[in-house]
Amino acid sequence: MTVRVARAMAGTMLLKTGLVSLLLLAGACSYSTGIRPLHPLELATSLYSETVTEAPTGSLMYEHGCLLFRDDETAALMLPIWPDGSIFNGTSVIFHQPAKAEQPIVLGQEFVMEGQAVPWQAISSENFAPFRHQCGVKPFFVSKVRPAD
Repeated sequence: MTVRVARAMAGTMLLKTGLVSLLLLAGACSYSTGIRPLHPLELATSLYSETVTEAPTGSLMYEHGCLLFRDDETAALMLPIWPDGSIFNGTSVIFHQPAKAEQPIVLGQEFVMEGQAVPWQAISSENFAPFRHQCGVKPFFVSKVRPAD
C-alpha cells in the first residue's frame, strides 16, 4: 500500500468518525420536555357554546405559537377557544357559528368577542393541554363576534 493510499484511507476514516461524533453530540443536545409545541396555524376549538357572560373589545395577535386576544380596556390576554369549524389561516380567523354566515376576523382588527371566560381547571379535555402549557393565559369560549363600534 502506498503512502498516498494510506493517507486517503486515514482521512476518510477521520471524516466518518467526525460525522458520527457530530450526530451523537447533536442527539445528546436535543431533549424532550413532554410538551408538544403548537404547530403554526393551529387553533383552539371546541363544541359551540351559546353562553355569553362577557363581551370584551380588543384584537387578535399571534405570539409565540399562540393566537391570543388582547382586551383593550384591561390589557388582559385571553386564549379564545373558537367553535368547531373555525379556521386560522395565518392572517385571519374564519369564525364559524352554527347556522350563520362565516365571519373573517383579521389579526389586529378591533372587534367584540362575546362568550365566557373559564378557569383551566373547568376544562377537562386533554386536547387543550398544549395550549395551557404554551400559552398560559385564561381560556375564553367564543360564542359570537361583531365589529367594534
